[in-house]
Amino acid sequence: MGENNDWIWWVIAAVVLIAIVAAVLMAQRRKKQEAARVEAASLRERAQGGEGYVSGAEERARELQGKAREAEQRAERLRHDADEATQVARDHRDRVTDDYLKADDVDPDVKR
Repeated sequence: MGENNDWIWWVIAAVVLIAIVAAVLMAQRRKKQEAARVEAASLRERAQGGEGYVSGAEERARELQGKAREAEQRAERLRHDADEATQVARDHRDRVTDDYLKADDVDPDVKR
């Protein structure tokens, strides 16, 4: 019967050892989880602190985008006006050149 008792004590010792190892592993896991929770809370706090800056930066970006659109529209109008003015100048230049050519045709002193 002594052998039966020894076997039971070995099983009990193994179960106790497994329980101790499991308890240590669970404690380490809880410690890691708590550290992760603390880090996450810190990151959230930092992110929340940056919200004001981000909101201001986004508002500034929207304002600048609006101004850029206005500037692009104004530039387009100016390009259109410049194109029209260039065409008017070309038309006048052509007429002036034609007048010079006609004058040369009429003038008897111009050598051909």
